Amino acid sequence: MSDTPSKTLRVSGVSRRRLLGYIGVGLASSLMMPVPLKAFAADGEPSPVDVDKFLRISRALTGKKHLNPVIGQRLYAAILQRKPDIAAQLDSLQTLPAGAPSSWSQPQQDAARIILQGWYLGQVGEGQDIAVVTYEKALMFEAVSDVLVIRSYCTNRPGYWAAKPDVAL
Repeated sequence: MSDTPSKTLRVSGVSRRRLLGYIGVGLASSLMMPVPLKAFAADGEPSPVDVDKFLRISRALTGKKHLNPVIGQRLYAAILQRKPDIAAQLDSLQTLPAGAPSSWSQPQQDAARIILQGWYLGQVGEGQDIAVVTYEKALMFEAVSDVLVIRSYCTNRPGYWAAKPDVAL
């Protein structure tokens, strides 16, 4: 055996440890950069022209001249996500058919029902596929807005209404 230290081969370039350091710094800096929320949005956002058409039809169906355009855009996006064929049905409602809604075609009635349900209940869909678009601004509360305050909280414990009332004799 020799007493001289062995010579290690040095490879020119970047060592493994330094490469991992560069990767770590790059990863950390990429996580610090702000990411716009549009990057997470779905590609199928409705166009402004379609939203305007949806709002015109909504005004005609509800009889309300002033509908919130932000809620209208969210509502249309939620409807479009659950019923992609609604865009074609909107064309048939562009000018409301004459006569009672019961005389309209079935696709026209279905589209009108979905739109009205969205505006008055503030939600789209049913069961597990439901999406709440608005609560406080739902049109169902307009009818009683002069008398009733819209509660956004429960005044008692959950399920309090199911207990039998105390009866004092």
